Amino acid sequence: MKSSSVLWRTLGIVSLVCLLAMLAGFGWALKDSWYPREGLALPEASAPEKAEGGDWSAKSELYVAALGDSLTKGTGDATGEGYVARTVASLAERMDKPVHLVNNMAVNGMRADQLAVRLDDKGFVNAVGRADIVLLTIGGNDLFQVAQGGGSLAEGGDLSPEALRERLPDVKPRLKEVFDKIRAVNPVARIVYVGLYNAFYDVPQMREAASRTVADWNGYAYELALADGNATVVPTYDLFEFRVTDYLSSDHFHPNALGYERIAGRIVDALQ
Repeated sequence: MKSSSVLWRTLGIVSLVCLLAMLAGFGWALKDSWYPREGLALPEASAPEKAEGGDWSAKSELYVAALGDSLTKGTGDATGEGYVARTVASLAERMDKPVHLVNNMAVNGMRADQLAVRLDDKGFVNAVGRADIVLLTIGGNDLFQVAQGGGSLAEGGDLSPEALRERLPDVKPRLKEVFDKIRAVNPVARIVYVGLYNAFYDVPQMREAASRTVADWNGYAYELALADGNATVVPTYDLFEFRVTDYLSSDHFHPNALGYERIAGRIVDALQ
């Protein structure tokens, strides 16, 4: 009888110890939730993660989509290649793997606000969504369509440095919308934005005003690329400022074959 009493007393003590241990563990867990140690606390709010991608070493082939205006279309190049075809060919050679152009969907005269709308179209969504690299030129028509009636400078519109500067705050949000829509369609593609240049550097009244506006625009594009985390801005302004006659076509606005070749070289260098 005595041994039975000892057994029950022992079981009771063991059960009590287990219960106390469980309560202690539960209390410790609550402490970490209510009063977390440094490094354990979850942030109340966090910034959106930056885009990731661009590591193509494991890919056997790459796909490129091209968007934008007449520069991506290749206007002014007598060979018809523009910078897009040259970029695709050079990338394939340097990376020693096939690089395919999904589609060049650029349209002469396209503005950033128009491109933002087109990025909702199924064809644009499919091409961008498939791409590893998205090549992009946009914004020149938004800024340089400053003549009365909406005509562009390339079409013979009046040169107006004041109007050019005044348009800048209104058209910057358009570029952001384009970046945002591309990223929404494809979270991992590398966005390659080809910066603007001052095609009118040899025109005295446009030299300083247009160059400053273009620099401001390109700086804003760089801010968008930096915030995105997987976008590159390729500078072109220095290619044309002192050699406009060498690198521009006869319309004095679009690059010629040599100008597009230089742009393509810059892009490929930036992607290596």
